[in-house]
Amino acid sequence: MNSRERVIAAIERRPPDRAPMEFGGTMMSQCLPEFLQDMRDVLGYELPEDRDPDGAWVDERIQRYLGSDMRTVYNRIPRAVLKDIDHAEFLRRSEQDHYIKMADRRIITHTVVTEFPLRGMTYEEVKESFKPQAQKLPPDKHIDWYVSLARRYREDGFATSYWTTVGFFEILCKLRGYDQACVDLLLEKDVASLIFERLMEVRMIEVGQIVPELARYVDVFCFGDDLSMQTNPFMSPDTYREMIMPYQKPVYDLTNRLAPDSYVFHHSCGSMYRLLPVLVDMGVSILNPTQTSAAEMSPEQLAGYDKICYHGGIDLQEVLSHYKPDDVTRETERVIRILSPGGGYLCAPCHSLPEDVPVENILAMFRADRTLK
Repeated sequence: MNSRERVIAAIERRPPDRAPMEFGGTMMSQCLPEFLQDMRDVLGYELPEDRDPDGAWVDERIQRYLGSDMRTVYNRIPRAVLKDIDHAEFLRRSEQDHYIKMADRRIITHTVVTEFPLRGMTYEEVKESFKPQAQKLPPDKHIDWYVSLARRYREDGFATSYWTTVGFFEILCKLRGYDQACVDLLLEKDVASLIFERLMEVRMIEVGQIVPELARYVDVFCFGDDLSMQTNPFMSPDTYREMIMPYQKPVYDLTNRLAPDSYVFHHSCGSMYRLLPVLVDMGVSILNPTQTSAAEMSPEQLAGYDKICYHGGIDLQEVLSHYKPDDVTRETERVIRILSPGGGYLCAPCHSLPEDVPVENILAMFRADRTLK
């Protein structure tokens, strides 16, 4: 099997020739710039010409060194590329981009949401004020770059992914606040439904624009909606089916219809086990990040539910951050042995990597025995 065949076999829960592993093959398995530069330093690599020093897109040379089976069609074209294909956008981005390190104390005021524009509003006030607009389809020159990148990856035998759009619940939380959003799902259902309905209209437009452009060369269309905490989901499966599924499912149905040879990937951190049947009923093929440190998310328990493919699974909170390299290798092999037999597992870090993960631990993860004995 080549890499793409291996990944697709796992997604379809057919036995691959060995466990597929990926690093930087989706938006949710990338790295902060400090980590990427540390890895370049360790491996003796220079910054590639098509990457930015403050970018999170993993270098092709690093991916080949590790033997990663997936590649992402990067939807935020690096400035290093933009300067040649869209100079006006290059200038705009160069003026606006301002990267803040995760360890920087300013992150609290720059990136953590503390104000919620629809908080406390009545139904009528929300109806009047909340009118989201769909993102415009990128310019043709950007689409051409996406397609050429995806085509090249396909020709090289790799599976491909593309980050499509975010979901519904986490947007409700950003608009109303987490506490009020959860109350809305139970007591102010008309407000939540109004917001979801208008978001669905936007999402359907966005999917209808971009998916047909890329369907021929993209294997995995990625979506995200954080639905769970470390201990449990934010809502019961019944509440999800009643309040969110009627709006999310049409988006996934449209994706599956426009790209029948591709797969839907849903990102949600936390304890997702109780919501897995709902995801499957919505047409989701892949769960990310498979946060094995969360409640009810041990590899052993997940192995008992064989209707979805798990992506991620190598713990970031403790294993990749704090274990010794040999212990990382052993833990990676343990998770592979539990989740990979018969297919259904794409091995990857449990999320994007912050700057404090030792490079040696990622190298140790990819030294794991991938054979399925």
